Amino acid sequence: MGGGDFSTEHLPFTMPRRKHTLNQEWRNLTFMHWSVDPEKLKVHLPKGLELDTFDGKAYIGVVPFKMKNVRPRRLPSIPLISNFPEFNIRTYVKKDGIQGVFFLTLEAESRITCYHAPKAYGLPYRFSKCKFSNVGDSYNWESVRTNGNLVLSGQTKPIGDPMTAGNGSLEEFLFERYSLYTELNGCLHRAYTHHKKWSFQSANVSLDSNTLTESYDLGIENCLSPELTHYSDGLKVKTWSIEIAERIGTDKDRDFLFLDGDCGLCHRLAGFIDRRIAKKATLGYRPNNSEDAIKVIENLSPKMKKADTVYLIRNGKAYIRSSAGIRFLLYMKWYYKMWYPLFWLIPLPIRDVCYRFIARFRHKIFKKPTICSFRID
Repeated sequence: MGGGDFSTEHLPFTMPRRKHTLNQEWRNLTFMHWSVDPEKLKVHLPKGLELDTFDGKAYIGVVPFKMKNVRPRRLPSIPLISNFPEFNIRTYVKKDGIQGVFFLTLEAESRITCYHAPKAYGLPYRFSKCKFSNVGDSYNWESVRTNGNLVLSGQTKPIGDPMTAGNGSLEEFLFERYSLYTELNGCLHRAYTHHKKWSFQSANVSLDSNTLTESYDLGIENCLSPELTHYSDGLKVKTWSIEIAERIGTDKDRDFLFLDGDCGLCHRLAGFIDRRIAKKATLGYRPNNSEDAIKVIENLSPKMKKADTVYLIRNGKAYIRSSAGIRFLLYMKWYYKMWYPLFWLIPLPIRDVCYRFIARFRHKIFKKPTICSFRID
């Protein structure tokens, strides 16, 4: 089951079989929590995401900490880029029973992160001037957003012995989260995070200013007095790229091909692939007008929802038209798969023109099937 920093015995669900994309460390974290008005919090959540509560209470966490050694898998960290302070406000959510966190904001003194993460992940990073230092066993931290002048500043002093969260405890609810949710291009996504179980301490926290949290109007009576305070030295983390949160079934590694159930060409295509599929391929099929497929398509970006086409959901990402068609080859036996890189030499506009031409006349060329007969699993 693995060991060290990346044991898996404590995880509430399995991680994806595909490789993770980033390595990073979260260090010297202060956790401050307030219970909040659920109705005021829900307005900040994207459609399709459910607020998670503990004993009927909704919570937000405000977390100043240091990001360290942030880097793509197999690449080294880069000084002045891979290390920076971060201050975030998060809440606790779930989708189809998978608990995670959703960030209202992530304040960071890293222009690269604040530029790249919103585009690649949909994470609401905002550039802020940040300070983070320690004197003895106390930590001082401050974040000032350059656009809006919102401030979070204070000090933390850990107390007591390190501990882990007990089963069913509030601390387990707040700490043991192994996925995050985000919205990108109008589509709800999920990303998985893998790390060991949290070790934390109680902490005395003194807040000097917290206009950052006040700005969200969550019904908190006193933003300078958190209800719960903890400290953690931190841990090493693996993170995966985002995937579409709306899925079919419980197997997160299963890919799906949505085809026109009334199209003779689509039936021939499904049969062609199925007879030549590789033994280890995990590909399912659905008519694009089936309940399962419609549910996924309706949660894609507006551009993709309007595309009357074939859809391939691969590694949690949606592809359409020729981009989906070329990727069919990746599920087939090696002598078909070898053509995959060659097709990418054809420019996308040319590929899509050919695809649209075939799609337009497919019903005239191929006989319409009396029933949808390709494999449904």
